[in-house]
Amino acid sequence: MRILISILVILSAVGCYNVADSPVIGSEHESSTITMAELHDIVGGSVPCPISNDMRVGGWITSSDAEQNFYNAIVVEDDSGAVEVVVDMPLLHTTYPEGLYVVLHLQGCYAAYHQGVLQLGLQPSPPGDRSVVAITSRAVADRVIVRTTNVEPRSPKCRTLRELSPTTCGQLIELRDLHLVSSTSIDTLQGESLCDARWRGYALFKDDVGDSIAIYTRDYALYADCRIPSGRVSLKGVLRMQEYDGGRECYHLNMRYEGDCTAM
Repeated sequence: MRILISILVILSAVGCYNVADSPVIGSEHESSTITMAELHDIVGGSVPCPISNDMRVGGWITSSDAEQNFYNAIVVEDDSGAVEVVVDMPLLHTTYPEGLYVVLHLQGCYAAYHQGVLQLGLQPSPPGDRSVVAITSRAVADRVIVRTTNVEPRSPKCRTLRELSPTTCGQLIELRDLHLVSSTSIDTLQGESLCDARWRGYALFKDDVGDSIAIYTRDYALYADCRIPSGRVSLKGVLRMQEYDGGRECYHLNMRYEGDCTAM
Protein backbone atom coordinates (compact mmCIF):
# COMPACT_ATOMS: atom_id res chain seq x y z
CA MET A 1 0.00 0.00 0.00
CA ARG A 2 2.82 2.41 0.88
CA ILE A 3 4.46 1.71 -2.48
CA LEU A 4 1.18 2.38 -4.30
CA ILE A 5 0.68 5.66 -2.44
CA SER A 6 4.25 6.73 -3.28
CA ILE A 7 3.71 6.01 -6.98
CA LEU A 8 0.45 8.00 -6.96
CA VAL A 9 2.19 10.95 -5.31
CA ILE A 10 4.96 10.90 -7.91
CA LEU A 11 2.50 10.69 -10.81
CA SER A 12 0.47 13.52 -9.32
CA ALA A 13 3.58 15.71 -9.05
CA VAL A 14 4.56 14.99 -12.65
CA GLY A 15 1.04 15.77 -13.82
CA CYS A 16 1.05 19.08 -11.97
CA TYR A 17 4.42 20.01 -13.48
CA ASN A 18 3.22 19.31 -17.01
CA VAL A 19 0.11 21.43 -16.53
CA ALA A 20 2.11 24.31 -15.08
CA ASP A 21 4.69 24.12 -17.86
CA SER A 22 2.21 23.88 -20.73
CA PRO A 23 2.02 27.05 -22.85
CA VAL A 24 -1.20 29.03 -22.83
CA ILE A 25 -2.65 28.98 -26.34
CA GLY A 26 -4.84 31.86 -27.43
CA SER A 27 -7.86 31.70 -29.66
CA GLU A 28 -7.27 31.03 -33.33
CA HIS A 29 -9.52 34.06 -33.87
CA GLU A 30 -7.14 36.43 -32.02
CA SER A 31 -7.02 39.51 -34.26
CA SER A 32 -4.65 42.35 -35.10
CA THR A 33 -5.50 46.03 -34.99
CA ILE A 34 -2.45 47.29 -36.93
CA THR A 35 0.11 45.91 -39.38
CA MET A 36 3.87 45.67 -38.92
CA ALA A 37 4.32 48.55 -41.38
CA GLU A 38 2.00 50.73 -39.29
CA LEU A 39 3.94 49.81 -36.15
CA HIS A 40 7.17 50.87 -37.89
CA ASP A 41 5.57 54.22 -38.69
CA ILE A 42 4.71 54.75 -35.02
CA VAL A 43 8.23 54.07 -33.69
CA GLY A 44 10.54 56.98 -34.39
CA GLY A 45 14.11 55.78 -33.90
CA SER A 46 16.73 54.15 -31.70
CA VAL A 47 15.46 55.66 -28.41
CA PRO A 48 12.94 53.26 -26.80
CA CYS A 49 9.46 54.72 -26.78
CA PRO A 50 6.48 53.47 -24.73
CA ILE A 51 3.36 52.09 -26.37
CA SER A 52 0.38 53.25 -24.34
CA ASN A 53 -2.45 52.45 -26.73
CA ASP A 54 -4.20 49.09 -26.81
CA MET A 55 -2.78 47.84 -30.11
CA ARG A 56 -2.21 44.33 -31.43
CA VAL A 57 -0.11 43.13 -34.35
CA GLY A 58 -0.01 39.58 -35.64
CA GLY A 59 2.49 37.57 -37.62
CA TRP A 60 4.36 34.31 -38.07
CA ILE A 61 7.52 33.43 -36.17
CA THR A 62 10.43 33.19 -38.62
CA SER A 63 13.31 32.69 -36.19
CA SER A 64 14.53 29.66 -34.24
CA ASP A 65 17.13 29.16 -31.52
CA ALA A 66 17.14 25.38 -32.04
CA GLU A 67 20.76 25.51 -33.32
CA GLN A 68 21.66 28.33 -30.92
CA ASN A 69 22.59 31.03 -33.42
CA PHE A 70 19.58 33.12 -32.39
CA TYR A 71 19.81 34.37 -28.83
CA ASN A 72 17.08 35.67 -26.51
CA ALA A 73 14.77 36.83 -29.28
CA ILE A 74 11.99 35.75 -31.59
CA VAL A 75 11.23 37.41 -34.92
CA VAL A 76 7.59 37.89 -35.95
CA GLU A 77 6.72 38.85 -39.53
CA ASP A 78 3.59 39.68 -41.50
CA ASP A 79 3.30 40.63 -45.17
CA SER A 80 4.33 44.24 -44.47
CA GLY A 81 7.31 43.93 -42.13
CA ALA A 82 8.79 42.34 -39.02
CA VAL A 83 9.58 42.94 -35.36
CA GLU A 84 12.03 41.24 -33.00
CA VAL A 85 10.68 40.51 -29.52
CA VAL A 86 13.47 40.36 -26.91
CA VAL A 87 12.79 37.39 -24.60
CA ASP A 88 15.43 36.12 -22.17
CA MET A 89 14.35 32.50 -21.82
CA PRO A 90 16.03 29.25 -22.89
CA LEU A 91 14.79 26.99 -25.68
CA LEU A 92 12.43 29.55 -27.16
CA HIS A 93 11.80 27.30 -30.17
CA THR A 94 9.94 24.83 -27.95
CA THR A 95 7.40 27.47 -26.90
CA TYR A 96 7.50 29.66 -30.01
CA PRO A 97 8.23 27.30 -32.91
CA GLU A 98 8.99 28.56 -36.39
CA GLY A 99 5.77 29.14 -38.32
CA LEU A 100 3.55 29.70 -35.27
CA TYR A 101 1.14 32.61 -35.71
CA VAL A 102 1.17 34.91 -32.70
CA VAL A 103 -0.53 38.18 -31.82
CA LEU A 104 1.61 40.73 -29.97
CA HIS A 105 -0.23 42.83 -27.39
CA LEU A 106 1.77 46.05 -27.53
CA GLN A 107 0.31 48.11 -24.70
CA GLY A 108 2.87 48.56 -21.93
CA CYS A 109 5.80 47.54 -24.13
CA TYR A 110 8.67 49.68 -25.38
CA ALA A 111 9.98 49.70 -28.95
CA ALA A 112 13.16 50.94 -30.65
CA TYR A 113 15.38 50.15 -33.60
CA HIS A 114 18.53 48.09 -33.02
CA GLN A 115 20.81 46.97 -35.86
CA GLY A 116 18.12 48.20 -38.24
CA VAL A 117 15.52 45.85 -36.74
CA LEU A 118 12.51 47.08 -34.78
CA GLN A 119 12.80 45.54 -31.30
CA LEU A 120 10.00 45.12 -28.79
CA GLY A 121 10.59 44.68 -25.06
CA LEU A 122 10.08 46.30 -21.67
CA GLN A 123 10.97 49.67 -20.20
CA PRO A 124 14.71 50.44 -20.31
CA SER A 125 16.57 50.35 -17.03
CA PRO A 126 17.72 52.88 -16.09
CA PRO A 127 15.29 55.19 -17.95
CA GLY A 128 17.06 56.81 -20.88
CA ASP A 129 19.00 53.67 -21.79
CA ARG A 130 18.96 53.00 -25.54
CA SER A 131 18.01 49.32 -25.32
CA VAL A 132 14.68 47.77 -24.46
CA VAL A 133 14.76 45.30 -21.57
CA ALA A 134 14.17 41.62 -22.31
CA ILE A 135 11.04 39.85 -21.12
CA THR A 136 12.11 37.31 -18.49
CA SER A 137 8.78 36.30 -16.94
CA ARG A 138 6.61 33.60 -18.49
CA ALA A 139 3.51 35.43 -17.27
CA VAL A 140 4.59 38.64 -19.02
CA ALA A 141 5.56 36.70 -22.16
CA ASP A 142 2.13 35.05 -22.25
CA ARG A 143 0.48 38.46 -21.94
CA VAL A 144 2.55 40.08 -24.69
CA ILE A 145 2.95 37.11 -27.06
CA VAL A 146 -0.40 35.39 -27.48
CA ARG A 147 -0.03 32.09 -29.29
CA THR A 148 -2.65 30.68 -31.61
CA THR A 149 -3.26 27.20 -33.00
CA ASN A 150 -2.15 28.28 -36.48
CA VAL A 151 1.28 26.93 -37.55
CA GLU A 152 2.41 27.63 -41.11
CA PRO A 153 6.16 28.14 -41.73
CA ARG A 154 6.73 31.02 -44.10
CA SER A 155 8.93 30.87 -47.18
CA PRO A 156 11.63 33.56 -47.27
CA LYS A 157 11.29 36.39 -49.76
CA CYS A 158 13.79 35.92 -52.58
CA ARG A 159 15.89 39.09 -52.99
CA THR A 160 19.00 40.29 -54.76
CA LEU A 161 21.66 42.24 -52.88
CA ARG A 162 20.74 45.37 -54.85
CA GLU A 163 17.16 45.10 -53.57
CA LEU A 164 18.10 45.27 -49.88
CA SER A 165 17.05 48.40 -47.99
CA PRO A 166 16.52 49.50 -44.38
CA THR A 167 12.85 48.59 -44.68
CA THR A 168 13.89 44.98 -45.38
CA CYS A 169 15.64 44.62 -42.02
CA GLY A 170 14.01 42.05 -39.76
CA GLN A 171 12.49 40.11 -42.64
CA LEU A 172 13.29 36.52 -43.53
CA ILE A 173 14.92 36.58 -46.98
CA GLU A 174 16.80 34.33 -49.38
CA LEU A 175 19.80 35.38 -51.47
CA ARG A 176 20.95 33.13 -54.31
CA ASP A 177 24.07 32.55 -56.37
CA LEU A 178 26.62 33.92 -53.90
CA HIS A 179 30.20 32.85 -53.18
CA LEU A 180 32.45 33.17 -50.13
CA VAL A 181 35.21 35.79 -50.43
CA SER A 182 36.57 36.09 -46.87
CA SER A 183 36.23 34.59 -43.40
CA THR A 184 37.63 35.42 -39.97
CA SER A 185 37.74 31.70 -39.15
CA ILE A 186 40.87 31.08 -41.24
CA ASP A 187 44.50 31.99 -40.57
CA THR A 188 46.23 32.82 -43.84
CA LEU A 189 49.57 33.11 -42.00
CA GLN A 190 49.25 29.41 -41.27
CA GLY A 191 48.49 28.70 -44.92
CA GLU A 192 44.75 28.21 -44.51
CA SER A 193 42.50 29.04 -47.45
CA LEU A 194 38.78 29.59 -47.93
CA CYS A 195 38.43 25.82 -48.29
CA ASP A 196 39.22 25.66 -44.56
CA ALA A 197 36.65 28.28 -43.58
CA ARG A 198 34.24 27.47 -40.73
CA TRP A 199 31.06 29.26 -39.77
CA ARG A 200 32.38 30.56 -36.43
CA GLY A 201 32.87 34.36 -36.61
CA TYR A 202 32.37 36.53 -39.68
CA ALA A 203 32.09 35.46 -43.31
CA LEU A 204 31.58 37.67 -46.36
CA PHE A 205 29.77 36.57 -49.52
CA LYS A 206 29.50 38.37 -52.85
CA ASP A 207 27.39 38.12 -55.97
CA ASP A 208 28.58 38.40 -59.58
CA VAL A 209 28.36 42.21 -59.62
CA GLY A 210 30.46 42.58 -56.47
CA ASP A 211 27.77 43.42 -53.93
CA SER A 212 28.30 41.73 -50.56
CA ILE A 213 26.44 40.33 -47.55
CA ALA A 214 27.96 39.29 -44.23
CA ILE A 215 27.17 36.36 -41.97
CA TYR A 216 27.99 36.30 -38.27
CA THR A 217 27.87 32.97 -36.43
CA ARG A 218 27.95 32.79 -32.64
CA ASP A 219 30.58 30.64 -30.94
CA TYR A 220 27.75 28.70 -29.30
CA ALA A 221 25.96 27.81 -32.54
CA LEU A 222 25.77 24.05 -32.96
CA TYR A 223 27.26 24.35 -36.45
CA ALA A 224 29.95 26.92 -35.60
CA ASP A 225 32.80 24.53 -36.42
CA CYS A 226 31.24 23.11 -39.59
CA ARG A 227 32.84 23.98 -42.92
CA ILE A 228 31.29 26.65 -45.11
CA PRO A 229 30.32 25.12 -48.48
CA SER A 230 32.55 26.08 -51.38
CA GLY A 231 31.21 27.28 -54.71
CA ARG A 232 27.85 28.92 -55.31
CA VAL A 233 25.39 28.95 -52.43
CA SER A 234 21.95 30.14 -51.45
CA LEU A 235 21.64 31.88 -48.08
CA LYS A 236 18.53 32.29 -45.92
CA GLY A 237 18.15 34.33 -42.75
CA VAL A 238 16.84 37.42 -41.02
CA LEU A 239 18.33 40.63 -42.39
CA ARG A 240 19.92 43.20 -40.07
CA MET A 241 22.54 45.97 -40.19
CA GLN A 242 25.63 45.66 -38.01
CA GLU A 243 29.39 46.12 -37.96
CA TYR A 244 31.57 43.63 -39.80
CA ASP A 245 34.32 42.36 -37.46
CA GLY A 246 34.33 45.61 -35.50
CA GLY A 247 34.58 47.77 -38.63
CA ARG A 248 32.11 49.28 -41.06
CA GLU A 249 28.39 48.67 -40.90
CA CYS A 250 26.89 46.47 -43.58
CA TYR A 251 23.97 44.15 -44.14
CA HIS A 252 24.13 40.84 -42.28
CA LEU A 253 22.03 37.71 -42.53
CA ASN A 254 21.25 36.07 -39.20
CA MET A 255 21.08 32.37 -40.14
CA ARG A 256 18.95 30.05 -38.01
CA TYR A 257 20.30 26.67 -39.06
CA GLU A 258 23.30 25.30 -40.89
CA GLY A 259 20.75 24.28 -43.52
CA ASP A 260 20.05 27.95 -44.24
CA CYS A 261 23.12 27.77 -46.49
CA THR A 262 22.75 25.34 -49.38
CA ALA A 263 25.04 24.61 -52.32
CA MET A 264 23.62 25.47 -55.74
